[in-house]
Amino acid sequence: MNTTVTMLLRLTLITMFLGALLAQLLVPVVATEQATLYPEVEHLVLPYSVAAILGFVCVQAALVAVWRLLSMVGDDRIFADGSLRWVDTITVCSAAATGLSAVVWVHLILVEETGGPGMFLALGACVVGGAALALLMVVMRGLLDAAIADRRELAEVI
Repeated sequence: MNTTVTMLLRLTLITMFLGALLAQLLVPVVATEQATLYPEVEHLVLPYSVAAILGFVCVQAALVAVWRLLSMVGDDRIFADGSLRWVDTITVCSAAATGLSAVVWVHLILVEETGGPGMFLALGACVVGGAALALLMVVMRGLLDAAIADRRELAEVI
């Protein structure tokens, strides 16, 4: 793989990881500030902050998995069985973040009874986008699994 592309991807992953870390630090601060402006949502500060932080943890775990896969590509070990574990990590993180987001949106819409049509659209976009990413990763895992089997079979022939 091209060294320039690898370095740019690593720089992007580091930037995204640090951005998620900063977001984890800012979420409680912003939520508390919103609670002082809108006291009627003060009871949501803790649960929604925890959900947001857990969502960012999912993103960070997926970024670490992408980093590991990139390292495996660089070491020409991507077609080893260990790479499937990292693809599974990305899939689980995507599903977990989607589930967390959906639970928050459903709670906001049905229990708190706030928002209008925009909230339903946001919920739909969250669920469809997250499900699409998780399903895409399942397909990619299947392709990687087939490639690993093909490489193993080819190694036996040679």
